[in-house]
Formats: sequence, C-alpha cells, structure tokens
Amino acid sequence: MAIMQARRVVDLVTRVAVMAISVGGSASEAVAIALRITATYGVTVHIDITNTSVIVTQHRGLDEDPITALRVVRSRSNDYQRLGELQLLVDDICDKTVSLEEAADRLAAITRSPRLYRQWFVTMNIGLMGAGLSTLFGGTVMDGVLSFFSTCIVDATVQAMARKRITNFFAQAAGGAIATAFALIVMVYMAASNHPLPLSPSLIVAAGIVSLLAGGSFVAASQDALDGYVVTSSGRFLEGFVQTGGVILGVITAMWIGLRLGVPGYISPALGFSTNPVLQMVAAAVIAVTFGISSHAGYRTLAICAALGAAAWAGYLLGMQLTGSVSAASGLAAMVAGFIAGLGAKRWKVPQLGLVTIAIVPLMPGVMMYRALYMIVNAQNETGGTSSAGWTLFLEALLVGVALAVGGSFGALLARPFTLPKDLRSRLATLASWGAGQAVPRERRRRRSQPPADPHHPALNNTETDPTVTGTWAR
Repeated sequence: MAIMQARRVVDLVTRVAVMAISVGGSASEAVAIALRITATYGVTVHIDITNTSVIVTQHRGLDEDPITALRVVRSRSNDYQRLGELQLLVDDICDKTVSLEEAADRLAAITRSPRLYRQWFVTMNIGLMGAGLSTLFGGTVMDGVLSFFSTCIVDATVQAMARKRITNFFAQAAGGAIATAFALIVMVYMAASNHPLPLSPSLIVAAGIVSLLAGGSFVAASQDALDGYVVTSSGRFLEGFVQTGGVILGVITAMWIGLRLGVPGYISPALGFSTNPVLQMVAAAVIAVTFGISSHAGYRTLAICAALGAAAWAGYLLGMQLTGSVSAASGLAAMVAGFIAGLGAKRWKVPQLGLVTIAIVPLMPGVMMYRALYMIVNAQNETGGTSSAGWTLFLEALLVGVALAVGGSFGALLARPFTLPKDLRSRLATLASWGAGQAVPRERRRRRSQPPADPHHPALNNTETDPTVTGTWAR
C-alpha cells in the first residue's frame, strides 16, 4: 500500500511540475511546488528539471528498485490564471484539505479547463497595448489608432501561423515585417498627401516590436540562472534570443525592401516620452493590464498589474532623475516591480513571476531597438558601410533588456526572506528549491549526522536518515 501511494505521489508531483513550467512558472517554482507535495506525504525524492524535461525519482535503498517518472514539457505559454489555480491546489494539498485522488482530479480539471479569455478579445487587447505604447511615447490620437490596427494585424498573423505549426522564429519574423511594412505604407501616404499629417510611423514599428517580445522568457531565464538552474536558464535565454532574432530579421528585411523601392527614408527614429508624468503612468498601467489579459491573468491579478505597472514606471522616472542612464533606470524600475511582487504575491494569491513579467512590459526597449535598426539599415543603403551609432544604440537596447530581466529577478530575490512559508515543510521545500544557486564556501565541516563515505554503511540503506535522498539536482 505504501509503495502504491508513493507511485501516485511521484506521478502527481511530475504532472504538477510539468504543468507549472508549461504555463510560465520558473524552475525553482516548479521544484518548490513539487517538494512541498512530497514533504506533505512523507515521500523523499530527487527532482531534476532540465529545460523541458522533468524527472522525479524516489530512492528506496539498495534492495529495492527506485520509483522514477519522466515527463516532457511539450510547449510553454504564459497562462497565469492556471498557474494561480495550481498554486492554490498545492496549498490545499499541503493543508491536507484534499486527498491524493481529489488532487489528481483537480489537476486534470485545471489542465482541461479552457482559456480565461477568447482569442479575439486577447487580440483586441494586444492592439490596445500598442495604442498605449503610442500614448506613452507622446503619439497623437491618430498614432494610437494606427498602432492599434497594426498590432492587431501582427498578433492575428502570428497566431494564425502558430495554428499552422510554423516555427516560432519565422512567425516572429513575419510579425516584425508586417509592423514595418504598415509603417512604410503610412509614410508613402504621407509623402503623397498635400497636407502634412501629425503622424509618427516609428511608433507603429515600436508597438509591433514590443507586442512580439513582451512576455518572453528572459525574466524566467534570469530567475533560473540566479537559482542555479543553469541548463534550464541557458535554454530559456536561447529561446528568447531566437524570438528576438526573428523580430530583428523581419524589421530589417521590410525596411531594406522599402528603402530599395524608394519609400521616403525620413521615418524619424527620434522619439521622446509624453511630457505629462501622470499620463505616462496611466499609459503604463493600461499597457500592463492589456498584456496581462494576453497572458490570461485573473481579474484580481489585472488590478494588481495596473498598480504595479504604474509603480514600475514611477521607479523608471526616479531612476532617470538619479542616474540619467536608460539601462540603470530600467533595472531600478524592474527591481522595484520585482520587490513589490515578491512581497505581495503570497498575500494576494497571485503568481509572482507573472506580476513581474507583466509590470516591465512598458519598459521594454521597442523604440530604442527600432532606432538602432533604422540607423544600421539606412547607413548600409546610403553608403554601403555600417553605422557605429546604430550598433551602439542596438547594444544599449540589449543592455536595457538584460537590466529588466536581472532587475526583476533581483528584486524578487530581495523579497524572499520576508515571504517564507510559515509551516516547516513548505519552508524547507522552498529553501531547497533556492539552494542550488547559493554560494558554497571553500571548506565545509562534516556534520556529525552525515554518514561516512562508505557505500556499505547501514545509514545509506535507510531512506529516512540518509540526507542524500532528498533535494534537487539543479541543472
């Protein structure tokens, strides 16, 4: 009977960990959830999370075969409503208010449950996010309308290609090309018009870039790197760079074709922010809410995201006053968002990683990346050479992206000592999930309870006293 229950626990833990990663959770969150469940049922396991695979095994001594389960994460898509429901399920399991069979049924119900928002509604909110970005950067009402329609077209195209199972790289490239082509069409119309129009097509491209890059894996990747899951972190970073490379390829290709066809090359890449700080914070809150809807965040989470997005932008304005550096101010703003999200996630019963990812979307360097690409392509088209200013700005845009990812993770890291669970089992499980990234002193004294390095020692056959059969492998 004990063996059968252990098998059920291992199977449940494996499914829960895979579910957590597939809906946007970090590796440390998945490990903490899994260890909390196994500690509740008194089952000691090893957990190995390596990018898209989850292995859970229970070592039962030298005389018994281990119980091992392996599952692969087929796809990753942010769904913070399901992640929140999964965390509530784990809380109920740890409180022993549900049985093992009921927990398995609830997990299956969460897995089969439909998305919180319909696809057309998500696409409309992606368009509103583009309009909010236009407002944030001082665009006119017409700029907001054009950004809305172009971003909706970009999102609808990317989703249609995803349903056809086209590679994500080419879907991102198509989205970047469509946003740039839309801006070029507007420029042709402006050149043919007899009256000057108060339009900034640069905002159209910037809104498209941000809509494609928002919610990428960089925040989760930096979180995994700080927690010591280096292989998983490397995979997430590579995935994010591939997506970014697709967007860059699409923007550069459309821009180069437009310049070759003689499209007017005066798309001004120089843009500033709205002069009203309050309007900027309101626009940042709108952007956070609309992107939260695209990530299927719950209603309570959306209200928190609005406040957190405005707070992050206030941190950015403060950072610009203190440092004058865009990357430093962006990192400070992300750190503020991460710290607040880390402190309040448990109390608000919302996913911490989701709050950070949503709050930093207004800070993403879409306009900066467009300016850099425009300078590079325009210099290549006119002189056949390269633009050092363009490459410098491109590296600065990458630095801003890194600052956002690391700042958000560092802010959440600062809040961790204040958010440890109260019960001992959950506290130890959470600490074990964080321990992989801790610094190890050069010399460590052997604990008295630690068994000697003798493979035939009796302590190694006792799964209750052997400290090597609990914990995680951090990869």
